[in-house]
Amino acid sequence: MKKYPFLVLALLIVVVSASGCVSNQNQTNVTSYSQNNVSFNYPSSWQTANATSPNAVAAVADPNTVDSSTKVPTTLVVIQKSNASTGSSLQTIYNSNYATFFNNTSYQRVSEGNITVSGSNALENVYTTNSSTGAQLEMKAVWISQNNNIYVILCSSLASDFQNQQSNFDTIIDSFKAS
Repeated sequence: MKKYPFLVLALLIVVVSASGCVSNQNQTNVTSYSQNNVSFNYPSSWQTANATSPNAVAAVADPNTVDSSTKVPTTLVVIQKSNASTGSSLQTIYNSNYATFFNNTSYQRVSEGNITVSGSNALENVYTTNSSTGAQLEMKAVWISQNNNIYVILCSSLASDFQNQQSNFDTIIDSFKAS
């Protein structure tokens, strides 16, 4: 009878000791970005990138995912500032953008929903498309209104790697602020 308390105590010590060896993959070493009236954290293994898309104010990319034929990273995040007129609602701009977007057969919606970013309501749209080289990409577009401006945080990676990149994308999205 007296062996059971010691056995339970020994088991408890083993479990507590082992739990100290488990790492949380969401804890990422980060670098801070703060330019063009936006700030966010991004994985320290990533680099800032030259954004060529319309209205882009920031871009970061994983240099370990550079496509050998295009020399462009397949995993990246681009932040765009909408040129929507002042007073337009986030929902109106979002609906307008996607009204015909999925009529193009190369874009396939995966999911759509509401999320919260830095205390603000945001809209999220996840979809797949093909790159210029034919690789399937998965993209997450997060639309947010901050300081009377609408921003789109566009996260992209190969579809086969999209789930693995979620913690990196979340690091950027969850820390995004417009000034």
